[in-house]
Amino acid sequence: MNEIIDVKFKMLWNAPVCVAVGGRFTSLVNGPEDAIHFLSVRWPSERGSYYVEAKEKCLAAVSHRATLEAAREAFVMACLEARLIPDDGYVW
Repeated sequence: MNEIIDVKFKMLWNAPVCVAVGGRFTSLVNGPEDAIHFLSVRWPSERGSYYVEAKEKCLAAVSHRATLEAAREAFVMACLEARLIPDDGYVW
């Protein structure tokens, strides 16, 4: 009964961000951890100023130095700058 169980809770945004690469739906980004992965692995080669801010805010949110909403807003701005929001503009 003295066993310690390490439980890791995933940080989620109130609403996911729908991301499209090449004009086609690619994925839903549900929180700052997903966003960091997307920014690091799946982001197009062209990176603007909002990309840097989004990565910083998402990393800060994961370490509780920024709010989830601030991280989401920065990620959405980076997606808009890179034209990764679907054509209908639906951000959720």
